[in-house]
Amino acid sequence: MISPLRTGDCLALVAPASPFSPEKFDTACGILKSRGYRLAPGKHIFRKLGYLAGTEAERAEDLIHAITNPDVSAIISIRGGYGSSRLLPWLPFSILQKYPKKFVGYSDTTCLHLALLAKTRWITFHGPNLIDLADFPESVNNVVSALSGHDTFSWRIDDSHVLQHGVASGKLVGGNLTCLCHLLGTPYFPDLKGALLLLEDRGEALYRLDRLLTQLKLAGVLDQIGGLILGHFHECDEPRKVRNMVQEQVRSYSFPVVADLPFGHGSPNQVIPLGASFLLNTFEGTLKLISDFGFRISE
Repeated sequence: MISPLRTGDCLALVAPASPFSPEKFDTACGILKSRGYRLAPGKHIFRKLGYLAGTEAERAEDLIHAITNPDVSAIISIRGGYGSSRLLPWLPFSILQKYPKKFVGYSDTTCLHLALLAKTRWITFHGPNLIDLADFPESVNNVVSALSGHDTFSWRIDDSHVLQHGVASGKLVGGNLTCLCHLLGTPYFPDLKGALLLLEDRGEALYRLDRLLTQLKLAGVLDQIGGLILGHFHECDEPRKVRNMVQEQVRSYSFPVVADLPFGHGSPNQVIPLGASFLLNTFEGTLKLISDFGFRISE
């Protein structure tokens, strides 16, 4: 069970991947403080080691402390980039499982979302990293609403979003396509049987997206899932070409497929709980939460 976020709660800030802009960090922190939240930045977050925000030991220490600290209500990943996957062998999941926390982030943070689901079965939140609040300050409203239990997690799906019609329900799993594929075959890849698979990415050429989806197909992932949900594919060639490529890849499957939903790189990047159960119904044009994951969702 996790408790809803309340004004005055403490938010831990961790840097599990790449270094970040100090200016954007300060701006984002100011936004959260103005909403009445206390902040607990990790001890090592300003470390730089090439393209990493410190060593594995330093980054893991900050994350472990944030999870096990009883004063912390939620954890926000500061930035993606690269490096979260390198932390996974450093995390004592059997111990961390005893300290469930609300955890928010996306992009490279997908590696942590997937591992936490596989190892602890936590519900985590795919949504803006901390520094995104500096560029899109209005997104703080969505983050606060989601973590406070005020969001119904329901989206309308227009006909223009539907690539394949159908109805499916299952736990929502996924995030960044590249990160998801990089965890295939590891102990940190969750069970996707019957899942609604959420995919997004940034800056990948069309042929590389094709190659990643082909990898999912060859690994049997697409044989297991109940539905496919595509978010933003920011700076990944023309959206029409991405949609056409996906349609060609999935045409032999009967599950529903929807595209261009507001998740991932770009704006809006709305918060959605990973590991929670959703219903996707393209005939009714809805994607909605159908399970309670620890705190009450407002009606």
